[in-house]
Amino acid sequence: METWIHPETREAPGLPLLMVRVPRRNFEGLFEHALRPSGPFAQALRDVGYDADTVEERLPLEVWRASLAVARRHACPGLPSEDANRVLGTHYVEGFAQTLVGRIFAAAAPLLGAERCLARLPTYLRAGREDMKLMLEPVRAREWRARVVDSDPLPDFVAGVMEQVLRRTRVLPRVDVLERSEHAYSLRIRWDEA
Repeated sequence: METWIHPETREAPGLPLLMVRVPRRNFEGLFEHALRPSGPFAQALRDVGYDADTVEERLPLEVWRASLAVARRHACPGLPSEDANRVLGTHYVEGFAQTLVGRIFAAAAPLLGAERCLARLPTYLRAGREDMKLMLEPVRAREWRARVVDSDPLPDFVAGVMEQVLRRTRVLPRVDVLERSEHAYSLRIRWDEA
C-alpha cells in the first residue's frame, strides 16, 4: 500500500484538463439511475453538453463539472456547494449500484468489509477519472487517511462517494476533508460498526 505523504504528488497530474475525459457510465450512474432529470433539469444538462442519448463513451471533464453544477442547482437547491457536492457523491454511488458493474460491487461490499472496499477504491477511482490518484493509509482501527491528487478537485464529492461506499459495507462512516489545495486534498475516513 502506498504511504500517506508523497512530496512528488504536490503537483498537478500529467494530463492537461482539456485532455481529461470522463466515462459515460459516470454520467449514467448519477443522472440516469440516481437523479433521473426531466424538464428544465434535463434541458439544463443538454445545454452544458450532456445528453442521455449521446453515443460518446467519454465526455470532456468540463461537461462533467458543468453537469455537476446543474445538478447542484436542481437536485440540491439552497445547499452550499460543498454540502451539495457531498450529497451528489452519495447519489452517484447509489446510481452506480444500479449499473451492471455496480450491482456486482454492491452485492460484494458487505462481504468484503470496510477495509477491503477502501483498499479497492484507488482502482475504481482511476476507472472513472484516469487523471486522479488516490493514496490510502490505515492510521488505526477504523480510521484511514487518503490523499487525492486531482487536477480539478472536488473533495466533498469524493467524501460523499467514500461515505456511501462504506455504508454499503454496513458500517457508520464519517469522511472529513482535512486539507484542500489547488491540485490535491486529504481526507480522514472513520467508521463505527453498525
